[in-house]
Amino acid sequence: SGESGAGKTESTKLFLQHIMNLCKGNSQLERQILQVNPLLEAFGNAQTAINDNSSRFGKYIQLRFQNNTVQGAKLSEYLLEKSRVVQQDIGERNFHIFYYMFAGLSSEEKEMYGLLDPSLYRYISGRFGTSDAAQCWKHKYQEVCNALDMVGFQEQEQVDMQTILAGVLSLGNVTFEPEESDGSVKVSEVSQGWLKAAAVIPYSPWSPSVSCCCSLCIDARDSIAKVAYGRVFGWIVWKINELLAENVDPEVELKEIGILDIFGFENFAVNHFEQLCINLANEQLQHFFNHHIFQLEQAAYQEEELPWETITFNNNEPILNLLLAKPVGLLSLLDEQSAFPQATDKTFVDKLNSSFKASLHFQPGRGCVLCFSIIHYAGKVQYTARGFLEKNRDTLPANVHGLFINSVTPLLSALAVLWLAGLLIFLCPHQHSLMMLMERLYSANPHFVRCIKPNSQKEPGVVDSQVVLQQLRYNGLLETIRIRRDGFSWRPSFEEFAER
Repeated sequence: SGESGAGKTESTKLFLQHIMNLCKGNSQLERQILQVNPLLEAFGNAQTAINDNSSRFGKYIQLRFQNNTVQGAKLSEYLLEKSRVVQQDIGERNFHIFYYMFAGLSSEEKEMYGLLDPSLYRYISGRFGTSDAAQCWKHKYQEVCNALDMVGFQEQEQVDMQTILAGVLSLGNVTFEPEESDGSVKVSEVSQGWLKAAAVIPYSPWSPSVSCCCSLCIDARDSIAKVAYGRVFGWIVWKINELLAENVDPEVELKEIGILDIFGFENFAVNHFEQLCINLANEQLQHFFNHHIFQLEQAAYQEEELPWETITFNNNEPILNLLLAKPVGLLSLLDEQSAFPQATDKTFVDKLNSSFKASLHFQPGRGCVLCFSIIHYAGKVQYTARGFLEKNRDTLPANVHGLFINSVTPLLSALAVLWLAGLLIFLCPHQHSLMMLMERLYSANPHFVRCIKPNSQKEPGVVDSQVVLQQLRYNGLLETIRIRRDGFSWRPSFEEFAER
């Protein structure tokens, strides 16, 4: 755990390399586990204002061992930030894979996928990069292609995948205008070409897509793009798990190490629904840390009646109650408001202001009717509530499901069928996703790696002592040092002690 940009993903990769080296097996499986990283980062990471390679999803890697060798692995993904596909704030980028494609595809391939100059596409904000960045992205694109081959994606599957990604970009340029005759909405004349490109169906009629899309508004258009991308990402994870699955007798008991690499605490100039979800996940991880390091540790001393002066720590349980309590926690109120057709982001904020006016961890927005602040364990974050209800609903119009099922792009149709069959579980609501993750963590015997960001300027070799000290304080690491110094960090059984 740690702030965004503190080095969690890089530490995870080094930790995996270390474990594989300790196994000394040098098996193909161990190499494959290390080689899936470029694929996950290309589709799941993006540049933010504070991190050039920020994980926009959480991943939990389970390594299964027999006789000190890796027999299999499984990857679980949580809370992919699908909204990034359709919108990024100033100084941020979409997922890496879009830029890699523009830099790595040949002119002929771009023509085949219907890709034009990147400056034309709204979903990447018309921004590309320098020639040096493009050269780096071209190299990264080749890494992605190699990883796709290694994982076992067939050539046609790779073509279909990139067809979908190109279609997503084109879909973002589709605009709408009112139909003069009856007041309904139609695709604007100027974006008919983009709609045809978004249909991505060479050699097939594309009128069904037009008739369906004509009835959609901008929100529905963006929903289609987010769902298409989310299903491609879930399919990649599914294929990786097929590749890495253990091939041993099911009766044999395997040991397991699980590694969690999740997005870090975020506080931008403007914070949205996504930042609330990310910071809630970090609040839960902090509470999990406190539970094991302080509460269980000191309870063991008291149970054994050891002379012990209780160490106090910053318990963030009241913040979790503010966010998660039922029926009057922030997320419960958000769900309640999301169920009312007449509700707006403003009625939601008004509800928060009246419900939490006595809370020490909530502040109404000052001079901003759609803002509110939460006093998190890591500091105060102001959120803008614009879009909260829409993003929480995250609904796809019913008639669009048919568009996916009947898509003439075979992969998109197949993914829709797999999703309906329950084989691809990656669109669960954020609360359910977090609940599954925490249940998994509480059933384990945890070790904590706390990553500390040395400075806020993304500079190498620079340590800002105040930035470091602030993190040590809010993470509870100063109290952790006290309990380790004063307590009993190693507790062998009597048999272990006698043997040694």
